[in-house]
Amino acid sequence: MRRPISSPVRRRHLQGRRDDGQANVLLLFGLTLSLLALTVLFVRVGAANDMRSQAQTAADAAALAAVAGLRDHAARQLADGVHPMPRYDEEIAESRAETYARNNGGVLTDIRASDNAMGRFGNIVRVEVRGALCQKELTEDGSRAWDDVVCDGEEDDASSFEGTAAAIAIIDLSADCGRNADGLVCGGDAVTDEEQASSYFDVHLIDQEGRFKFDPNSVFGGGAITDCGSLGGLHPQMCAAHQVLNQEFPGFYLSAGGYRDESSSDHGYGEAVDYMMADPGGTPTPAMDATAIQVIDFLIENHQDLNVKGIIYNYHIWNPARDSTGAWLDVRRPATVHHNPTLDHVDHIHLSAGPPPFR
Repeated sequence: MRRPISSPVRRRHLQGRRDDGQANVLLLFGLTLSLLALTVLFVRVGAANDMRSQAQTAADAAALAAVAGLRDHAARQLADGVHPMPRYDEEIAESRAETYARNNGGVLTDIRASDNAMGRFGNIVRVEVRGALCQKELTEDGSRAWDDVVCDGEEDDASSFEGTAAAIAIIDLSADCGRNADGLVCGGDAVTDEEQASSYFDVHLIDQEGRFKFDPNSVFGGGAITDCGSLGGLHPQMCAAHQVLNQEFPGFYLSAGGYRDESSSDHGYGEAVDYMMADPGGTPTPAMDATAIQVIDFLIENHQDLNVKGIIYNYHIWNPARDSTGAWLDVRRPATVHHNPTLDHVDHIHLSAGPPPFR
């Protein structure tokens, strides 16, 4: 009996089915690995985004805390009848910023102050914060997850950190403050305690730093009566003029600025004082402006006895070399415009007294 001959076609067909099955298994395995890789990638990207968001929250909190520290000091000044100067205090600002950054999962890495008042106050603070959650690789035995490490800020391997952020905050005096017969008033009311005083300040985030870096060497005296020693070692002739103004017009200014490291200005030689007639960057009230003009007229009239070299106020300038007699409104001339209330001397009277030249 003859044996049937196996069909070569069928044999090839069966062999082909076996190859297809192996390919499908390999494809399935490859897809599984790809999905796992994508899952890990998505988890890591999501975690990194969360860390950046956490770092930004920490930066915002740190910046606001830093300027809030300035508010506390300024509120005490205001409650004591002294026009407030929320002047940057590095120790207080940095301590508060570090605390609030850490409480929000961050590590403070940098802090600096600036302002738009020629570097005298530093009421704008910028901070940089690094996320305090470290992204470490898996341990060899798999006992620790890649995101299961909280940093203490002392790690040497900076590449293990993810998430950095910066924030800028400002403190502003939100009420108009001035002086009348009863003393210092804000918003038309006398200030009686620190809680009330604190309500006159506004602390918030902004997008841009100030125009001037804070100069800790600038000397600014609070109060309407500020002695020469509080203004940074004035030249004797400038000190004498300052004392006469305090006697003739007690309480006419909100605060006074003296020496600062500026060789192009009489301030750098102790021969100039700035008398603030409004908040830094602000505009004097009509009453304060009228007082400023009265003071300036007195200075012009007595410029020889007081050794006055020059006066700048409200976009205008005067010096005796050009006009030696006359009232301010008649002898003043336009000064260079800087489009800044402080640089344009809108918020203060600049008085130079002492030996020439007028700088």
